[in-house]
Amino acid sequence: MTTSAAYLSIVQSMLTRYGMSTYVAFGNLGNLLTIAIFSQSEHRRNPCSLYLLSMTICNLVCLDVGIIPIIYSLYHPDISTEYEIACKLQFYIRHTFFQMMRSYKVLACIDRYALCSSSVRIRSFSQRSMSIRLIIIFAIFWLLAVIFFGVVRKIENGSCNIYGSVDSLIYTIYYLIFAGILPPLLITIFSILVMRILKQLRRRVQPTGGNNESGSSTNTIRKRDRDLIKMVFIEVMFYVISTLPFSIYLVYNLITTNLTKTKERQQIESFINYLFQSFIMYFNTALPFYIYISTSPSFRRQCKTVIIKFYAFIMRKEIRQDQDTTGRTMTVKN
Repeated sequence: MTTSAAYLSIVQSMLTRYGMSTYVAFGNLGNLLTIAIFSQSEHRRNPCSLYLLSMTICNLVCLDVGIIPIIYSLYHPDISTEYEIACKLQFYIRHTFFQMMRSYKVLACIDRYALCSSSVRIRSFSQRSMSIRLIIIFAIFWLLAVIFFGVVRKIENGSCNIYGSVDSLIYTIYYLIFAGILPPLLITIFSILVMRILKQLRRRVQPTGGNNESGSSTNTIRKRDRDLIKMVFIEVMFYVISTLPFSIYLVYNLITTNLTKTKERQQIESFINYLFQSFIMYFNTALPFYIYISTSPSFRRQCKTVIIKFYAFIMRKEIRQDQDTTGRTMTVKN
């Protein structure tokens, strides 16, 4: 192994051992807290919250199924390159939930647009029954659609990947459309539409007094406007950043697949693939909670409420245990 290849191997090992281990721990904590917040009764009645809840569950699955085996392989054999069934199954699970997450992200943006629209027909999209229906439909669709790409994966030269030229071309085109282009494009379009509607509402509604109902309504709209713009734009930014590099790498890999490459070049490309497909992309699944809590005051309040409820539950449980222990002790003495 050349010096540069050895250096890249050390860097990859350190990124996995320290970087991935850190963000998988914080990502799991953040995703679980987000699930707890969006599972509250008031959120379960909100269609957008149901999309975000579904998206967070997908993030949790992608993070653990995608990252934990990579960390495990630092100290043990990598099962995804040892057993073909593990190679196929791991890809199938993580990619299916990645696609579900992308779909729910788009649906959440469409729901926000529908909720703000002046058209009754468009607003009908923002309903709880509609969101439940679409969540189930897209889950079933991706569970079926990804089967082909899981089946054609195989192990060659200690790597789990799609190797057939036709299959690689199909996967590259599919990924570019349904992961690299379509979701970011739709998210951006509907985010811009939401901003335009909210700006029009802000111009239209002007408070006439300090304490009247109209003024209070305007302040609420402005606050939601700020929170929504921050959350949507930061989500879009991180999604594009985490997805675009791997899309570019797939195109490069398809163009150069028939070229004769030196071992050093193969090592460099392997590191780039790890960096784009694993490290950066999975980092995106650990971020939503920290994006929400840093940009939305209402989300921070809800998070505080959930933590207080959990703490109160633990304290009540400990008090009941103490009372049961005291009761049993007194019974024995009598």
